[in-house]
Amino acid sequence: MDRYTKGFVVASLVYFAGAALLGILMGAGVEAAWFHFAHVHLNLLGFMAMMVYGVGYFILPRFNGKNLRYPSLLPVHFYTSNIGLVGMVATSESRPSLLFTLFAVVEGISIALFVFNLVATLLLEEERKPASQQEKERKKPILPGMRVGEVLEKYPGIHEVFVRHGFQSLASEAHRAQVRELPITINMACKKHGVDVGALIRDLNEFIGVSVTLKEKQTEEKRSPTELRRGDPIEAHHILGDILKVYPETEEVLRRYYAEGCFTCPGQTTESVKLCALMH
Repeated sequence: MDRYTKGFVVASLVYFAGAALLGILMGAGVEAAWFHFAHVHLNLLGFMAMMVYGVGYFILPRFNGKNLRYPSLLPVHFYTSNIGLVGMVATSESRPSLLFTLFAVVEGISIALFVFNLVATLLLEEERKPASQQEKERKKPILPGMRVGEVLEKYPGIHEVFVRHGFQSLASEAHRAQVRELPITINMACKKHGVDVGALIRDLNEFIGVSVTLKEKQTEEKRSPTELRRGDPIEAHHILGDILKVYPETEEVLRRYYAEGCFTCPGQTTESVKLCALMH
């Protein structure tokens, strides 16, 4: 979770504790004019809504294989939702008043930001490359270091080749939509599922009508885009297992961000830094 997503969850728990305290006071017969309003709104707009914000921002884009469409709106949403709620509670005794209405509007804006950001993330398609550029790229051969999602995006119908080679899950459109966004290369997928990468590459290129020359094969075999060597900068597409082999000193950093399970999970040999970050 990033700073603001986690902030929503923490704020949610703080408001829940505050609402519970007010409930205890009211149950004990201690009353104040603003207690009931505060108790209700700290529970609804504080605890429930902010827990939904935090979990929703974290889970929903990942379940749909996408990144949050407008991450820059997160801090705006975080501050407006908290300012609006605290301001409404603080001015509740004076309502109806201009100040209370102002804070209510701020709270309404924060809710609109959440709805807008998630609807845009889930429903809008990501920007596509110009047709001329796509056509130019179509003439390039498919190589093991290319992302599976990239290949599926460029060549409609090519998923049938993957299915014939044992990737039955790609027969589902819903699963293909998720895979399109993941940083998994053909080579990584073949290693994970025990598929002959050479045979798959041959059939994929046959499907698009492109022949792979010996020189291109040798270049790709010589060094895959996911290969990491000592002295190379670590990038988002690099595999966790490779990073630990080449840079064992990074174990402390990975343990801090991905916890202990990262070092016992079999996915370490196939999952990239980006994929692991999305999952965690």
